[in-house]
Amino acid sequence: MNDTAQLGGGYAESRPDPEPTVKAVLDAARAGSAHAHLAIICGPPGVGKSAAAAQLAESIPHSCCIDKDKTAAGFVLQAARDRGLESSMAYGTDHYWEVLRPLEYAGPTALACDNLVGTRLVLLIGGWGPELSVPSLWTGLRQKITPARLSVLHLDAPPLEIWRQRMAARGSRNDSPWFENFAAAVTALPIWEGAVRIPTDRPLHGVIQTMLNALA
Repeated sequence: MNDTAQLGGGYAESRPDPEPTVKAVLDAARAGSAHAHLAIICGPPGVGKSAAAAQLAESIPHSCCIDKDKTAAGFVLQAARDRGLESSMAYGTDHYWEVLRPLEYAGPTALACDNLVGTRLVLLIGGWGPELSVPSLWTGLRQKITPARLSVLHLDAPPLEIWRQRMAARGSRNDSPWFENFAAAVTALPIWEGAVRIPTDRPLHGVIQTMLNALA
C-alpha cells in the first residue's frame, strides 16, 4: 500500500474545517499568462483523477500535471506518526486542519501558478473535499490567476461496487461497512456549482473525452 492509498478520504472520519486551507490557497495563488489555463481535477479517492490527468497531459500539447497527493502524502503521514497516530487518523486532528492541510494545498497551488506561462495547461490534481463547498475559494482563485483561465472538473464517484473495486486495486481500504460509510460521507459534501461534473461510470477513454470537451 502506498502513501496516497493510505490517505485517501481520511476527512470522512474527521471534523473538517476548510477555512484555513481556503485562505492559504488564495494567498499562494498568483496571476498567470493570458493564454495559460489552470484545470483543477478534483473528486473523491479512487475515481481515477490521476490516471485521467496523466492521459490528458499526453494528449494535450504544452500541458503538465501536478498531483497534490504525490507531493504531500508523505509529510502528512509522517506528521501523524510523529504525534503517535495511526495513518487512518492523519486527517483526524485540529492540527491537521489548521496547520498541515493549508500547507498541503497551498504548495501545489503555488507551483501550479508558477507554471501558468505561455499557452500551458496545468492540471492540478487533488481531492479538495470540504473546500469544494466554498464558493469564495473558486471565485477568488479565478480572480487571483487572471488573465489565465480556470476550470474545475469534478470526477464524480461511480456506482458503489465499481468504486470498491477501484479502491481495492489501488490498495485502499474497502471493507464493509466501513466503505459504505466512507462513500456516504464523501459524496455528501457539497460541490461548487461552477464545477463541471464528470461521470466516471465508464471506461477511462470515455472519461477523458468528456474532460477534453470541458476544457476546450
